[in-house]
Amino acid sequence: TTLLNRILTEQHGRRIAVSGVRRRLRGALTVQKVWAERLDEAAAGLAFVHGGRLAAITATGSVWLADGSSGNARRLGGHEHGGLCLAAQPGGSLLATGGQDGAVRLWETATGAASAVIDAGAAWVERVAWRPAGDRLAASAGRRVGVWNAAGNAIGRSDEHASTVADIAWEPGGGRIATVAYGGAAFLGMDASGPTDHVVLKGSSLVLAWQPQGRYLAVGNQDATVLFVVVETADTLQMWGFPSKVLALDWSHDGRWLATAAGSGVILWDASGPGPKGRTPTVLEGHFGFVTTVAWQPQGQLLASAGADAQVCLFAPARRAAATWAGRAASRSARDGEESPPTLEPEDTLPLEAEASALAWSAGGGLVAVADRSGALTVWRIG
Repeated sequence: TTLLNRILTEQHGRRIAVSGVRRRLRGALTVQKVWAERLDEAAAGLAFVHGGRLAAITATGSVWLADGSSGNARRLGGHEHGGLCLAAQPGGSLLATGGQDGAVRLWETATGAASAVIDAGAAWVERVAWRPAGDRLAASAGRRVGVWNAAGNAIGRSDEHASTVADIAWEPGGGRIATVAYGGAAFLGMDASGPTDHVVLKGSSLVLAWQPQGRYLAVGNQDATVLFVVVETADTLQMWGFPSKVLALDWSHDGRWLATAAGSGVILWDASGPGPKGRTPTVLEGHFGFVTTVAWQPQGQLLASAGADAQVCLFAPARRAAATWAGRAASRSARDGEESPPTLEPEDTLPLEAEASALAWSAGGGLVAVADRSGALTVWRIG
């Protein structure tokens, strides 16, 4: 814990050196800006949908749809009072959005038409999430979690949470829904029944992410910790030492790495083999402000992160791991007499006009879209 805090603090003093290393690494990736457009406000969420289209919801509530390869964004409609979240239907053409009008709206992205409006039962809709099969949609609205089919017909709901639900996610197999709120994580049935189980944690839990293989559920918390829940046994592993509350989590597609964002640091936890217990995490350097979003490339090796410093950092841990980790760990061990967290620099960085507000990869991983607080939406091709 002490080592992790120290190395995150040392990042500030190494900014000049980091910039030099980053320049030497440029060229390892092929990065090309494909298009950029300005929306009516900063996007609160982005998602690539069926057919290569890119969807966005802005803070004003507007829902936008663009061609992922050429742009030409058009406004479909929106939510009164503001937009908060969106999710693309896996394997389908529907887009679900939620906002501060208390509604979940379904959009047919092939035509741009609104197909359903759902009253979620509270003043705002915090999160929407599709079941992996694409046949059911879950949404959290205040303390309520509801489930509907793809036509917008109600299947079930839970009102059992003691506080506002901060995040929801379907189990990879689609059998349960995990939720987090004040007091920890809970598990609901696929019709929102329950909770059937509860993982107690003091304080507020903010975000969660299922490992794609379903072995772990990761939970990021207000108290600057990350909790790994071993799903089969309900055992927990708590990782602490972050400089601030944990704002974002994402798993690599192979389930080995969990990327976590807190403060200016992106921390990687290795969950392969016996799991993360007792392992030293890896620190990804390069950001000079709060990191607010992280996303792994689907079926690829790249991790994108973005935040308050108006840049996107692209990391390739598998490409740089062996040489970088061995050299850094050896030098720090000799100096300090103890193992230090290995560090990695970004392969490349992408400039933004302002603080990042949302980030998404295309299904094939060849495009990355980033929105910032100025309202700019930019798409890069990554190779």
